[in-house]
Amino acid sequence: MNGEKLSSVETKDEFLEISDQIARSDVTVYERLNPTNTKAAKEEFLANPDMVRPNYEQGGLDGDEIGENLNRLLDAEEELKSADLPDARRRLLECLIEDCRKKNDFLAANLVYNSATEPAMKQAAAEHHHDANEALYGAPDEDTFYALLKEKIDSIDYDSLSDEDKKVYDDLMSEIGPIPETTSERFKPKQETVEQFAELVNYFFDGFLKHIPQDKESFSSEDMVGMINEILDEEFQDEDIPYRAEIKPSASNASANHEDRRIYFPEGKSYTPARAKALIVHELGTHVMRAIPYTNHDVAAFSTGLPGNEEFDEGVAKAVEQAINGKYEDSGIDHYINIGLANFKGKNFRQVYDIQCKLKQLTGGKTDTVFNAVQRCFRGTGELPNNKDLAYYNGANRVWKYIEDHLDDPELFDHLFLTGKLDYEDDAQESISYEVRTKGI
Repeated sequence: MNGEKLSSVETKDEFLEISDQIARSDVTVYERLNPTNTKAAKEEFLANPDMVRPNYEQGGLDGDEIGENLNRLLDAEEELKSADLPDARRRLLECLIEDCRKKNDFLAANLVYNSATEPAMKQAAAEHHHDANEALYGAPDEDTFYALLKEKIDSIDYDSLSDEDKKVYDDLMSEIGPIPETTSERFKPKQETVEQFAELVNYFFDGFLKHIPQDKESFSSEDMVGMINEILDEEFQDEDIPYRAEIKPSASNASANHEDRRIYFPEGKSYTPARAKALIVHELGTHVMRAIPYTNHDVAAFSTGLPGNEEFDEGVAKAVEQAINGKYEDSGIDHYINIGLANFKGKNFRQVYDIQCKLKQLTGGKTDTVFNAVQRCFRGTGELPNNKDLAYYNGANRVWKYIEDHLDDPELFDHLFLTGKLDYEDDAQESISYEVRTKGI
């Protein structure tokens, strides 16, 4: 009996040791790829229409860190080969190692491309980047891209445009080039699904939303930080929650960082009450809530994100945001179009920026949002497409479909918010999550 107990302890120790090596090699990719001179590069780009792309400084890319991470993952892989572990644990660790390798390999691809000077080296680096990008984030679907682009263009009433805007439209179509016919069909949830889910979401997050003052017409970034920290202090007072909200001067958007356990807000932003409400349920209510149950777990990935969870995670966040606002809206369409223009049309930063500005002008949108969206599409190099933001469109569609199919399931909100950062439509991950919650691992 003592021998069996000792063997179990040794097995757990091996598992935890390899898990720790993986966790130490894990990275938040977009944080490393965000430029460190965003504001200056944006101002220069907007002031110089002949610039093809902004002059970014990629100070977050550290070759030594990436190399150490990849070597540590090789060591973990070797240790795993000889480790005496149950099959479920082995498969989990193999999955985590591969995911961390993809993240670090994509960082390496960006670093190598940015530092390459010779044409042959640049081309080889671009091919590496392409493969690493699709391995990590997947590829856009060409039919979906053209369907979304055509839908956007078809919403423009050409006959009612002014002569000036007709010229803009003609220039736009010339810049885009041929658009093939497509029969791609898009899923949208039923209105009754949205209304029922909205009722459930408002009830579920009532404790969070009561911290938003009702007498304010706008909220600064500092206000947002204060409200979120108040929610963390008062609504989670019986739990050890390592997350805090902070101002991050280099940030361009609000975001949750699971390495730092922080919710970051950019400096100098102002938010309407509706937007403040949406951000609280998006960043804290979804991204952080899905991490909280496992912040002190032996396997860090249950709180930082199991492989491929991002699409489902972003989908939950957007569905909840839309439910709180009481209105379904297509998510991530501009991101998908930007990524499609870069991937299928070979458009550079300036060309995508100009096309989106014209689309916004002709459809009544705000052109001041275009630069940041295009920057995300080329995040890391300023030249090669980054497919990360496909997750917004793909994820929202998948999650709304999941909600529609499981709206009467009493465990729906447990699955969406309380079972860790996993893709609940991935049977293997759902099985792992169940074992963790019922048996430990």
